[in-house]
Amino acid sequence: MPGPDRPGPDRVAEFRAAGRTLFSLALVKGSEGNLSVFDGRTLVITRSGVSLAEIEPADLVVGALGADLPGASVDLEEHRRLYGRRGPGAIVHAHPPGTVPEGAAGPGAHGVYAYADELEAAVEEVVRSTRRDVGRTRR
Repeated sequence: MPGPDRPGPDRVAEFRAAGRTLFSLALVKGSEGNLSVFDGRTLVITRSGVSLAEIEPADLVVGALGADLPGASVDLEEHRRLYGRRGPGAIVHAHPPGTVPEGAAGPGAHGVYAYADELEAAVEEVVRSTRRDVGRTRR
């Protein structure tokens, strides 16, 4: 049952669809990447170490943007920074091939971050940006 620290079934389905899309397009593998949404009051973000291909309700951490969120993605501070600058919306952090330098581990500016009004739109932006980058490297 949804509550202040649990996402509702629609939110879980939204995260699950986004994660599966990223995985199916090889934009994440294993436990790479993370997802979040912020409605101006509540942040929902994937747990650290979660496979985006198999998101379950327990894989989502819910709380206020500035609250202590144990277990949240190691990129939590990057998500907070982006929401602080841009306001409510959704963030996708993916790792398309060639976007993570060898040996890069932990939080930071690696992979691709996309911000949009909704999670599905952020996934679409990652897909578009990846296709643009691939097109540039083939010219």
